[in-house]
Amino acid sequence: MAVQTITLTQANGLRVTLSSFGAAIQSIEAPNGEHLALSYQQQQDWLTNPAYLGTTVGRVANRIANSQFLDEFSTVKLTNNEGQHHLHGGNKGLSHVNWQIVDVDHINNRAVFSYISIDGEEGYRGNVEFTVTYQLIDNKLTIDMQGIASQLTPISITNHIYWNLGSKQQLDITDHHIQLPARLRLLKDSENIPTGEFANVYSTVYDFAHSKQLDKQLPDTGFDDYYLLDPAGEGKLKHHGTIAHIKSGYQVAVYSTAPGSQFYTGYYLPSDYNHINGKAMGPYAGLCIEPHELPNAVNHHHFLSSMYGPERPYQHQIEFHIQLPTQ
Repeated sequence: MAVQTITLTQANGLRVTLSSFGAAIQSIEAPNGEHLALSYQQQQDWLTNPAYLGTTVGRVANRIANSQFLDEFSTVKLTNNEGQHHLHGGNKGLSHVNWQIVDVDHINNRAVFSYISIDGEEGYRGNVEFTVTYQLIDNKLTIDMQGIASQLTPISITNHIYWNLGSKQQLDITDHHIQLPARLRLLKDSENIPTGEFANVYSTVYDFAHSKQLDKQLPDTGFDDYYLLDPAGEGKLKHHGTIAHIKSGYQVAVYSTAPGSQFYTGYYLPSDYNHINGKAMGPYAGLCIEPHELPNAVNHHHFLSSMYGPERPYQHQIEFHIQLPTQ
């Protein structure tokens, strides 16, 4: 099956281009043609895509310690693709496979992608039928994610878009303003594996309760931290964060039904790939707010469960509310 692309276009000219490879967002273009997210200049770079630009990642986003967990039967061993650990679903996961386009509705500006992850893929048990639906209406890009599993298996998928609202000026997000309403941060070890403990971000460098410019408080290697917004796991659509670029006037607000989000400022973005405007990427070229289940939940039983099966289908919704300068 060949890789296919679809472009959803609003009447005002806002455009979102999607790809079947990784059920990915390849680009988000403002009506004047400015790109609001990182996008590869070379089409073939989407096939390697080491930074997961715009892709649907999973079966489990983020990290699983030592690439294994204990289920009700025995130890499940997964592929290790970040040292001894399992990251974003493994070597291919959902991000580096070609999905099927099952529906395109240009009247409602919607596209639907489907992929069946088979039993044993990347070490996971059971078959899972995944569906990802994109819809662009009123400057709002909605992503509906579903997974129907044949047996209990961990599922936690997200979209890994990297925002840069001022890429016309420079490939550097340190002048962006960030607001994150969550008050709890998941603690991690030196290998970015969650310890199972949480800390209040109040009055620390991690505190973005009020909008702050990134370069005022960036740690040495930036941020790569999970913010817990909904400890009770209510599954209701909530505001996870807002990204704003004062000079360009663009702003993106992120909403999701997930309990929290990974905030990543792109320190490890490879510099040997070019953005679509021809400029080299690299550290701080883009940033992510990735809503998903708690990372490594399968190994911390006091976390909200990320196990889904025939009687508990997986559902997750993300909304990106895009504010244009003229609004």
